[in-house]
Amino acid sequence: MFKLERDQKEPGPITGDIFRYTDIDKNSQWFNTTTNDFASEDEVGRVRIPENLKPNSSRFSYIFYPQQHLLFYEGYYDGSSIGPRSAERFFDRLLNDPHIAEEYGRVDVTHIPEVDALSKALKLRHKERIELTVKRPNPDDHADAERQVLERMRAQNVELYEQKYKAVHGQSIEMDNDLSTMAYVSAKNGSFYVKGKDESFRPVEFSTVNHPLKIIEYYDPDVDLTFNVFSRIASSMKDTLVKLFKK
Repeated sequence: MFKLERDQKEPGPITGDIFRYTDIDKNSQWFNTTTNDFASEDEVGRVRIPENLKPNSSRFSYIFYPQQHLLFYEGYYDGSSIGPRSAERFFDRLLNDPHIAEEYGRVDVTHIPEVDALSKALKLRHKERIELTVKRPNPDDHADAERQVLERMRAQNVELYEQKYKAVHGQSIEMDNDLSTMAYVSAKNGSFYVKGKDESFRPVEFSTVNHPLKIIEYYDPDVDLTFNVFSRIASSMKDTLVKLFKK
């Protein structure tokens, strides 16, 4: 973990690598693919693997913007991949390590949803059900709505905020400014769900949990470095998301 730019103003972006590997349980049962049977104690006894060497290793870079509370990570690198839910669980465990939680309290981690999918869901013509969950937001200089929600939750000693809406039969839930704002706040700090029908009256269901933001970029490795491409994408998406979620 280190600064993205040596002479950057603090708190500036932080970058580093996530390493993943297989931790072999040497006391478990081994299999001999030649004999198609379990390996004998004598065969296993000849296995010599130093404790500090781990197989099936892979590496994924990340960039964290402290002021915006946004973290971007490589989901694919050199033939290996890490899925959105695995990444979310990893960072949740990392940031809620007992040593960190004891000093700073609980850190909630939410995977940002697909921007286009969320916008499309909010434009659904017939909204029959809406459910949203908000964890305590991390306010920044750009998110007045998040700051207001956080202040209200703090004043009420609330850790988790949930709302459910059900339309009158045959009608659609109307999205006023408050509900639209809460939709974006919940998408960034929890989850947002909507169920209804499109213009052709076909059933439509959307959940931010099932639509994590993923960006695919193709480039020529002979022209550009992988990390440079990743850094440009992260910087661009950081600005885009700040503008989107400042509503």
